Amino acid sequence: MTDKRQNSDLLRGEGDGSINGISIASFLQMLEQERHSCRVQVQSVDKVGFLYFEDGDLIDAEQGHLHGIEAAYTVVSWEEPSIALGEAIARPRRIEHPLGYILLNAAKHQDEQAEEMTSPTITYVSSETKENNDYQTTINVLSGINGIRYFYLLNRAGKIVVHSAPNQTLGELIIYCIITSSNLKKSLQTKSPRRIHMQMKDGSSLLIMPKTGKILGMILDAHSSASEVTSQINTGLSVK
Repeated sequence: MTDKRQNSDLLRGEGDGSINGISIASFLQMLEQERHSCRVQVQSVDKVGFLYFEDGDLIDAEQGHLHGIEAAYTVVSWEEPSIALGEAIARPRRIEHPLGYILLNAAKHQDEQAEEMTSPTITYVSSETKENNDYQTTINVLSGINGIRYFYLLNRAGKIVVHSAPNQTLGELIIYCIITSSNLKKSLQTKSPRRIHMQMKDGSSLLIMPKTGKILGMILDAHSSASEVTSQINTGLSVK
């Protein structure tokens, strides 16, 4: 999490203006907070896309033959992108929805194109996770709880280190929610929430739990109880 001065320094970029090592969700949230007007170039391997901001609002996107919200869904789903800021360009407003809506529905948009998973199966593990006993314990606990469709594990810096989903797009929403929650905590001078629970239209839900040194994000089946899953996680992680 960065303060306003760090945000401003980051948004100015370095050298050739490229920015690496930060998630798209975190970076776009900075643009939203700072009320920036700019063009954001996002590149991942051989793909490139553009996101257009006006006074902190995402108003248009472009990727290949796609424009507007469909292009935005595609671009924000890319993993480990290189980001570059450019001058604002006059664009028609093709996107009317807020950033949080884009991130949530980008995940659903991508998941609709993947095979439905009946139980969590690890699809990504970072190198830092393999030798970390705490992460391994957490993975075992989450993998053994019925009702968790798939999960994300983020480190204390907000970087995804494990996920069991077909893609990591929903992880960007988790980061966005944590950053927003942290900002609200500072503004209202309240304690951080023990969990964030968001119901989705299809009956499933997103459960986010900040834990010591890590953040857990899970998609629960429609019949699953967030309270029961939370209890099982707390019990499992309390076992030495």
